[in-house]
Amino acid sequence: MNLPSSVQFVLAAVALVLIITAIVIPPSKWIDYFKTRTGLGVLKGIILALVFGAALAFVPKLFAAESGMFFKDASVYLGLDHVKKLSPQCERGGVDERWTSNLGMRVNIYQSGDERFRTNAKYTHHSCMLGEDSAGYDAIGVELEYKFWSR
Repeated sequence: MNLPSSVQFVLAAVALVLIITAIVIPPSKWIDYFKTRTGLGVLKGIILALVFGAALAFVPKLFAAESGMFFKDASVYLGLDHVKKLSPQCERGGVDERWTSNLGMRVNIYQSGDERFRTNAKYTHHSCMLGEDSAGYDAIGVELEYKFWSR
């Protein structure tokens, strides 16, 4: 069954949110949690994010997807971000408290046949670039990507 990549993206996003939510909050406690003020805010955010992502994925003309590919590529990245105020990764009053470094790697898990939708496993490290670290972190994760265009 060949689903358009936009449909694959939306289904994967919904599945990812449900799986992570089930890991963090047991499904038997979802109703109680999402009735709270915090839970309602989070639920609204989840729904808006999914609707926004789905809408953007469906905007381009949809073509029938070709067969997808698993483990197509892997990459590493290095980046620097400059924040307007104190970086959450930096201690206040250091040599620099605004530049944040990030580095990591991505391993493609699946790419749709039309190459618009990708699911990647990733590892990310964030820390203060030049100043003393306040809250640097290392994390593993998953990301869903949908391309609007490619040249």
